[in-house]
Amino acid sequence: MRLNNKIIIITGSTTGIGKAIAKRCVNEGAKVMVHGLELEWAHEVLEEIGKENGSIYIEDLSNEGACERLVESTVKTFGKIDAVVNNAAKVVSSNISSTDLDFLERVFNVNTFSPFMLVKHALPYLTSSKGAVLNIGSVNAYSGEPNLLAYSMSKGALMTMTRNLGGC
Repeated sequence: MRLNNKIIIITGSTTGIGKAIAKRCVNEGAKVMVHGLELEWAHEVLEEIGKENGSIYIEDLSNEGACERLVESTVKTFGKIDAVVNNAAKVVSSNISSTDLDFLERVFNVNTFSPFMLVKHALPYLTSSKGAVLNIGSVNAYSGEPNLLAYSMSKGALMTMTRNLGGC
């Protein structure tokens, strides 16, 4: 199994792509930190993957200190971190008329700033384990979409950050 004994944080893993990633990682031998906003959904994921294969962390990543607490909880639970999957995202409709600075900041907090802070706090553990980061992007980072302005901007910033960090 390719991910045998690996410990992986997967944000936004209570539904959709994140849940599918969590299930696949466990199938490949990993243990995962299931993250999301809905405790009930997280328990459902844990039931599907097996309680011995994961743990749950529930908190909005845009809360101050949330990324640091997620890293600390993962290390306390599993003893290490081998990978981070930044999947959580705020996908909300917006255009130039409906987007103000407060709205833009809320989207960027989840889609761009939180992935940055999670990598920053996990970096010592990732360095030690020779780990990896997977940032889930979007075609909107490159092409945009008229009614997904804030989302597209935040994913563009995330992809730029990913390219910049790849050179570190």
